[in-house]
Amino acid sequence: MQMLMLFSILFPALAALGLCGQWADRQRKTLHIYVMAATLLTSAALLYLVFGPQAAPLPLLSFTEQLPLVLAVDGLSRVFILIIAVLWPITVYYAFDYMAHEGGERKFFAFFLLSFGVSAGIALAGNLVTLYLFFELLTLATLPLVMHKMDSRARYAGKRYLVYSMTGAALGFIALIFAQYYGSGTAFLWGGTLRESLPLSVLRDLRIAFTLGFFGFGVKAALLPMSFWLPAASVAPTPVTALLHAAAVVKAGAFACIRLTYYTYGPEILRGTFAQTIPMAFTIATIVFGSCMALRSQHLKRRLAWSTVSNLSYILFAVLLLTPEGLLGGCLHMLAHALIKITLFFCIGSVLVSTGKEYLDEISGLYGIMPKTFLCFAIASVSLMGVPPAPSFCSKWLIGSAAVSVGGVLPLLGVGALLLSTLLTALYLMTIVARAAFPSDGVLRRGAPVEKRRMVNAQLLLCGLIAAMGLMNHTLQSTLVQWLL
Repeated sequence: MQMLMLFSILFPALAALGLCGQWADRQRKTLHIYVMAATLLTSAALLYLVFGPQAAPLPLLSFTEQLPLVLAVDGLSRVFILIIAVLWPITVYYAFDYMAHEGGERKFFAFFLLSFGVSAGIALAGNLVTLYLFFELLTLATLPLVMHKMDSRARYAGKRYLVYSMTGAALGFIALIFAQYYGSGTAFLWGGTLRESLPLSVLRDLRIAFTLGFFGFGVKAALLPMSFWLPAASVAPTPVTALLHAAAVVKAGAFACIRLTYYTYGPEILRGTFAQTIPMAFTIATIVFGSCMALRSQHLKRRLAWSTVSNLSYILFAVLLLTPEGLLGGCLHMLAHALIKITLFFCIGSVLVSTGKEYLDEISGLYGIMPKTFLCFAIASVSLMGVPPAPSFCSKWLIGSAAVSVGGVLPLLGVGALLLSTLLTALYLMTIVARAAFPSDGVLRRGAPVEKRRMVNAQLLLCGLIAAMGLMNHTLQSTLVQWLL
């Protein structure tokens, strides 16, 4: 089991190196088989770590006694592993059709596999040092994907992504230093690793360091004021914006914030202090701001990107409630949002490939030639709005219930922000559905479907997973309770 952890990280990276050879140029089918096989083997190894026997921690090396690199699997690891292990193969399958339109497949899939291995490293990090290392590597591995087109917009988006991510990493490094110096151990521990009976002056400094670290790791989760890199990154190919910037990268930011809050600093030294209230205020502002910007944006991918900004702060808000119920709701929303948002991006990517349309006013009547795509988009839209029994309804209910049980001005303002965001979500998603089905000029496009087979199959599969997650919500919640609490 220990070697399986190492395999899950190294194998996709080595498979990525294999794409540097000339053999991949001979035939696209050979390339696709190679990439899918590497992806499926990595996903199988990761899923075995989730559902198989408990693996003992695996020490890799130590820079110093206080700075070891360790791999481990715990309940929170399993949540993030589920996201990447299930969604990565589906995205690769979708990308086979999409990248035929985009070009540069060999380079794209090489960095896509490399990003898979680095994401696995984040999930399997056994302490904050290891997490920080893979967090930095994720920026470097995904930067070429953001800049895939290498036009002026892609280069600008890549520069912004790099500057924002490195700034966030610097703030996260401050939190790492304080946690390691005042911690009683290096491994993640439920309730935190800080030593007991620290002086008040030290506690104040630790709270400052935590606040900086939360905002630092929160950069990848698009927390205000560092949210603007995410909509800019929507110039990347849709498989990138769908998986990395709606699931893996941004969820890595939320995952790191959870590690910092519950497994490193601990809720007890944060509760009722500025280290809780300041970040919480920003999450509430981000929820509303992201939804408003989504409604305002006419570009379809940027609209979904701003929606992601808003929904990520649902998770961060839940984390900052500092209760087991809040953590449960946040993790459930992390799973639900990843599944739903990747479906929405896939649908918009299909529209882009099949018709070249990118803006809201260009999609009038497209349901007539892309019925399956817009049916999947409607299903995912209703699910993100939180209509029962959609999985996001359950996660929002848990987050709202946890906030009400905590009480106080900010948690209750957060509940109001969730309700307002749900209304705005209905507006900015259902206007897309209505425009495609019922154009304002009354003229419907008719004709043979133009949808790509593999892209549609991926969307239909994801819709099935959304439905299954909603129907099995009670079982999923029970499983998360066993893993996390």
